[in-house]
Amino acid sequence: WFDEKISRHEAENLLMSKGVGCFIVRASQNSYGDFSISVRHEDDVQHFKVMRDSKGSYYLWTEKFHSLNKLVDYYKTASISRQKQIFLRDNSQEEEERQSGSLERIGREGFHMGGAAGED
Repeated sequence: WFDEKISRHEAENLLMSKGVGCFIVRASQNSYGDFSISVRHEDDVQHFKVMRDSKGSYYLWTEKFHSLNKLVDYYKTASISRQKQIFLRDNSQEEEERQSGSLERIGREGFHMGGAAGED
């Protein structure tokens, strides 16, 4: 979920094809050494600047963390957005859900391995 070189615009293009909550942590284009989190919302991608305090802790709002990993983990269970309930989801979560959805569908519809075409 970290891509140091991706731009804001590239992050938007990539995330628009993903599900709500998918995100990328990237290097800020405006402030060298800082980070931003780009998050897929329902209709768009929103960007959050990751702030640092004098002790080096990372934060977006009021909760502070000793690492970016801790910040990301926190916002997987707490909404990153103040307007809507948006929880961070990494691409592996989305892939697992897509695959389990396929397995559930196969379970409901039955799995069929036939021989030649038209053979039951």
